[in-house]
Amino acid sequence: MIKGEKIRFDIHNILYSVYKFNKTLNNKDIQKKINGHKKEDISFLNNVTLNSMRFHLHSSKIINRYIKHKIKDKEKILLISAITQIVFLNFKEYAVINCSVEIAKKLKIYHGLINATLKNISKDKEKLKKLDIEFDDLPLWFKNKSKSLTDSQKKNFLKNFNQEPSIHIVFKNEQKLKIFEETLIRTSTISGFLKDRKNVIEIKSYEQGNWWVQDFSSFFPLQNLKVKEKNKKFLDACAAPGGKSFQILSKGYNLTLNDKSKFRIQTLKTNLDRLNLNSKILNKDFTKFHEEEKYDFIIIDAPCSAVGTIRKNPEIFFKNSGPDFKKLETIQEKMLEKASNLLNKNGLIIYMVCSFLNCENEDQISKFLTKRSDFKIFNFDFYIENIKYSKMISNNFVKIVPDTLQGYNIDGYFAAYLKKIK
Repeated sequence: MIKGEKIRFDIHNILYSVYKFNKTLNNKDIQKKINGHKKEDISFLNNVTLNSMRFHLHSSKIINRYIKHKIKDKEKILLISAITQIVFLNFKEYAVINCSVEIAKKLKIYHGLINATLKNISKDKEKLKKLDIEFDDLPLWFKNKSKSLTDSQKKNFLKNFNQEPSIHIVFKNEQKLKIFEETLIRTSTISGFLKDRKNVIEIKSYEQGNWWVQDFSSFFPLQNLKVKEKNKKFLDACAAPGGKSFQILSKGYNLTLNDKSKFRIQTLKTNLDRLNLNSKILNKDFTKFHEEEKYDFIIIDAPCSAVGTIRKNPEIFFKNSGPDFKKLETIQEKMLEKASNLLNKNGLIIYMVCSFLNCENEDQISKFLTKRSDFKIFNFDFYIENIKYSKMISNNFVKIVPDTLQGYNIDGYFAAYLKKIK
């Protein structure tokens, strides 16, 4: 087996599993395959896998220029990975082509086609780097669900969707930020973008538990929270991996954490241990909570299409079928209904999804308020330092299409506060 062939063969199999069987990169079998490699090889594997998915629309357009007949799925996946490496990652052509040909032989697909196509693409790679993706090139399900986007938003999305996510760090308090050893581009007194990209676990203060990684869009809605009474009862209905919970716990509030997934709870507990934070943890289906115990504030970070996180989860567009919106929207409705029954009078629900699609955000809020006259939309109340971000608020909702902030990438997101008035 030639050098680099095994790892590229594993990359092919991972990509094929995601494309053909709609698996995620968090799938246990995929994680096992990734972690079976040496530390230095895992970085290479993640780089090629993630970027193959980020640039698969570009690569598919390139394939159609050089191959006029229909090709098999395994041929397509192998070519997408190779084109990404040659055109967009600028790897040495001969190494990529040799490995791809050997993998094609193992897969019993036409290796002559792979060899000839990649050699022709290599000759034109500088020209192919400039290939643009149009909105019509995006998956049909996404185009159908995003018709409410303006031309400007569509243009901005095309500019941003396949970029690497930036690293945004949130600290327990201002003092922890002041002693941080790396350079930050501040977004608040307790948060900022990491100026120089690096593996965060290699930062010396990581083990001290002073901070965590959380996208700005996820951080922003709760950063404006003004609840003075420390005795209020908070519930995070879908807490793992914990970013929003850590925001609340760091302020000293009484918070109960819940998550339906045992696997995700293990991640949550690991994060809590590192941060030296403690809280009661439940492992229940939130929609089936008993309603005897009431809360003053409930965070619903509901299951959704996650399309706002497309940069860190590029498999969303790479899979051969879209999200099950009917199922997701039903869960979102049930969670809002359950939260409304668990809330004390004058209490608040914050409904959040990492999606900018109307069917998962504004439409859900509208349906909820139609059914529940005892609730109203509650105004976002800005701290002075956050007034500069007021453009992210529209109709008292946080609504962000994947964008940049101070030159750094932020996720698409939606958040709304709902107050119980009766």
